[in-house]
Amino acid sequence: MTEIEAALKKIIDVPTLPYTISQVLYLLDLPDCSVNELADVIAADPPAAAKVLKIANSPYYGFKQTIGTINQAVTILGFGTLKNALLTMSTFDQFGNKCSGLDLPGLWLHSLATAAAGRLLAEHLGFTYGDKIYSAGLLHDLGRVIIAKYVPHAMLRAQDLSSSRRIPLLTAELHTLGASHADVGAWLLNRWKLPTDIIEAVRFHHQPLRATENFDMTAMVYLANILAHQSRLGNSGDKDNLTVDARVSSYFKLSEEDWFGLRNKLAAKNLDIITTSGVSSVAA
Repeated sequence: MTEIEAALKKIIDVPTLPYTISQVLYLLDLPDCSVNELADVIAADPPAAAKVLKIANSPYYGFKQTIGTINQAVTILGFGTLKNALLTMSTFDQFGNKCSGLDLPGLWLHSLATAAAGRLLAEHLGFTYGDKIYSAGLLHDLGRVIIAKYVPHAMLRAQDLSSSRRIPLLTAELHTLGASHADVGAWLLNRWKLPTDIIEAVRFHHQPLRATENFDMTAMVYLANILAHQSRLGNSGDKDNLTVDARVSSYFKLSEEDWFGLRNKLAAKNLDIITTSGVSSVAA
C-alpha cells in the first residue's frame, strides 16, 4: 500500500457533496428534468438559493431587471451554467481554507482558466458538451488540494523533489506518494459519484492516451490544462513548461495557428466567472 493510499484510508472527514447539490446534479442528468423541480430543491436550501440568486444578479450576466425568484434564475442561467456554478461553490466551500505548501487562490484561478479553455476548445472543435468539459477542467487539480490538506508533509516532499531534480511535480508525486494528484482527484470524484467520463478526464488529464471512456473529452481537458499553463493564468504548483503531445494535436487537426489563436482568446477572456461563482473570497 502506498503512503497516499494508507493516508486516504485513515481519512474520515473528507467532505461529501452537500445534499442539495447532489440532488441538483442528479436531476440535471435526467432527460426530463424540469425548471420547477430544480427550483424546488434549491429553494429548500436557503444558503444555496441565496448564492444562485447572487450569481443570476451579478454584473457578469448584465440583466437589466432584478432576478427575484429561483425559477427565474434557473431559467436565465440555463442548466449547464447552473451545474458548473454549484460545483464551483461546493468545491470552494469544502476546501476554501489554507493548505500547506499550496497557493490555493492561484490554483483556483488556474482551474477556472482550464475550465474556460476547455469550453473554448469544445466550441472550436465543434463538440456539444462544453459544459461537461468545463466541469472536468474546474476539478482537474482537486487532488492537489486533498494531498496538501490531508498529507501536507508529502506535498512538501514532492515539491522539494520536483525543484531539486527539475522534474515535473506529477513525477515527483509518483516518486514520493506512489500516486499522483490526478489519481487522488479521481478518487474523490468517484466518492462524489460524478459521471465516469468526468472522473476519467481528471484521472488522465496528463495522460490522455490512457483514456478509454471518452478520449475526446479527456484530451480536451489535457489541452485546456496546457493552454492555461502557457497563458500563465493562475498557479497549479507545477513549474514545468508543459508541451502538447503531437499525437493529440494531430488527432484534433490543431495547427500552430489554431493553438495560438486559442491562447489569445483565453488570455483575453473575461475571468469574472470567479466572482459570479460566489468564490471571490477564496482569492482574496
